[in-house]
Amino acid sequence: MTDDEIIEALRSRVAAGRPTASTYSPELRVASPADLDDVEAGLGFKLPTLLGRIYLEVANGGVGPFLGILGLPPDGYVGDGGDLVADYHAGQDSAGWPDGEPPVPPKVLMLCDYGCAMWALLDCRYPEGRMWWWDQGSRYKLDVTLAQWLSAWLTDGTNILETADPLPDESWERS
Repeated sequence: MTDDEIIEALRSRVAAGRPTASTYSPELRVASPADLDDVEAGLGFKLPTLLGRIYLEVANGGVGPFLGILGLPPDGYVGDGGDLVADYHAGQDSAGWPDGEPPVPPKVLMLCDYGCAMWALLDCRYPEGRMWWWDQGSRYKLDVTLAQWLSAWLTDGTNILETADPLPDESWERS
């Protein structure tokens, strides 16, 4: 699917009252361009274009697999831990991780909480956004883009992150 097709498919799901894979349906509104600019300035890096378009054209989080992607402050969808920025900063704080567990590297976002210590992470070190699958502490760096992840979910409801083959280098470092 193209980015335009993904945006249209997400809009259709929102219009049909099915923005996520669950029955949970948060109140949805789009982010403002100023909110997106503020978040990117605060993070110190740009979000992948497709993710920015989702926030500006579909909804400020709360759409996508499981309960949906996390939103941007100040008014976006908030998961158990917080919005996209709060969870990013929490992931960067090594004090919040068990002993010996490295924090999430810079420019990798905790994007979508699947529950039970499972997360879809987005590596913004790549312009198209590369996905990671985090399953109860095990991390799998995947050769899957944000667009491919969303396309698979929109096409047949699958979470390709669970079945994709990890890249040989599963470290937090960019290969």
